[in-house]
Amino acid sequence: GSAPGSAPGSALGSDPGSASTGSAPTSPGPPPAPGIEPSRLGCYFCNDVVAPANSMLRRTLDQQCTVSRPGLSMIASALSVELMVTLLHHPAKGMAETDLVGTAAPASSDSPLGCVPHQIRATLPLFRTECMAGRAFDRCTACSPTVTSAYAGGGFGFCMAAFNQPSFLEDLTGLTQMHAETEAALEGVDLFDDDDEDF
Repeated sequence: GSAPGSAPGSALGSDPGSASTGSAPTSPGPPPAPGIEPSRLGCYFCNDVVAPANSMLRRTLDQQCTVSRPGLSMIASALSVELMVTLLHHPAKGMAETDLVGTAAPASSDSPLGCVPHQIRATLPLFRTECMAGRAFDRCTACSPTVTSAYAGGGFGFCMAAFNQPSFLEDLTGLTQMHAETEAALEGVDLFDDDDEDF
């Protein structure tokens, strides 16, 4: 058995690291109950509203993802393996919903190996991990249907366009438009109330 379409991965920073379940396409099974939308697990980039870019350009050393603490890669990769094994043993495989509710541990899980977080973020300065739930973002620059179908149709040419044009993925997925709409909405917001007393 396998977890169809899922691709657990790790991401490293100077001291934070994360492991995520990856993303799986909506499975071709029975339709969901009325009022319930089918969902996919979110990938690492679903939690971002910008396209991947050169992480070494105009950034301080602690902001470059090419520099990390010595043990972080082993921690993040071990968590990724554990997430994958948990998905493989879950009845829903790559479509598993998280059974985490708030910060409390679940009383029971559909997986014999325990709960299925969608993402685990580790922060070494605090020696803490956070388990998170995350659904796929329809404008994700990595796993959205728009990107995967464009890649399937364009292949290497698609990759070259993404590599050479910084705004290519944001334009393709609609993030550029979303940013413009957000900026326009913020222009009409008065951040200071003239009626307040002066400080």
